[in-house]
Amino acid sequence: MDEEAFAGEPVVSGLRVELAPFWLPLRAPLVTGRATVAHRAGVLVKLTDGDHAGWGEASPLPGWSRTTLAAVVVDLAQARFEIADGGAPALASAIDALARSPQARAGLAGAWADLRARRNGIPLARELAPDPAPAVAVNALVAAADPDGVEAQAAAAVAAGHACVKLKVARADPATDADRVRAARSGLGTGPELRLDANGAWDRPTALKVLRAVEPLSVSYCEEPVAGIEAMASLSRETAVGVAADESIRNHIDADRALGLGLSVLIVKPQALGGPDAAMSVAALAAAAGARAVVTSFADSAVGLAHALHVAAAADQGRGEAHGLATASLLAQDTAAPPAVVAGRMELPAGEGLGLEPSVGRLL
Repeated sequence: MDEEAFAGEPVVSGLRVELAPFWLPLRAPLVTGRATVAHRAGVLVKLTDGDHAGWGEASPLPGWSRTTLAAVVVDLAQARFEIADGGAPALASAIDALARSPQARAGLAGAWADLRARRNGIPLARELAPDPAPAVAVNALVAAADPDGVEAQAAAAVAAGHACVKLKVARADPATDADRVRAARSGLGTGPELRLDANGAWDRPTALKVLRAVEPLSVSYCEEPVAGIEAMASLSRETAVGVAADESIRNHIDADRALGLGLSVLIVKPQALGGPDAAMSVAALAAAAGARAVVTSFADSAVGLAHALHVAAAADQGRGEAHGLATASLLAQDTAAPPAVVAGRMELPAGEGLGLEPSVGRLL
């Protein structure tokens, strides 16, 4: 944990961590190149100092995360006891120790960032950067299985005000996927940005076959066309379609390696990287390298989504990037009222910290 986050802070006694498990069904299963997601499960982390409360989310995703929800709960329970005994110094140590468990760290570090912002009376985005954007553009997500459905969804996204769409690929055969990309471009027209996301599910020959087939369609980039940073960097030199690193970026070191190998787009997931501070560090690396940083969620609850929105607003710095945050509509239930998407944009919630208060059951 960056010690500057604690510099100048008043001595805080009576820090308390509580946990609130959640299980949220999706409206319909989301089929990706890696797995089918039917629900989101996790735990909300509440950190209180007696006067204020901050919230974070820890929600590993089976098939993507290297840990389980049970392991995350154990890690957070251990941190809770340490913080109860040791206060603010123990909080810093606990956040550092959770580097090996990024979703648990995201929950605790996120709650601490929210708590600091609420104590300072400012939005979380302004705790992360001095001049955050008041709103950010967001891409629409398209995942229909057949080309006709893709075209209809893409056209609907444009009608709703989106200037960017991301199409999930790699669950169909290569010819069908190429047809789906053509359908997406047809539905979008020539102006809006088109992105693809293969979730690392293609092998190299398949990735090259599809990406070369769709090169005339002005595809901005494909997220994780193949698995692994080195494999993506090699692939990027053989296609005109940009290549973005997503699941392969687990930490600051991975991000630095990806940029060093020439990848020019990093997908920044605060939940997967370990919280808002870790995500801001990766976004800063990308900016310093002249690369794009696209902040995304993966059907996080409203708490995790709000964290990602504040990171996007803090990291955007006037670049006008379309971030991958329009995911709340995937959920049939949520932990709070999520930030709304209006005309392809998402505004920061009003108020201090995250700007929302989750509704939870019994706290552990």
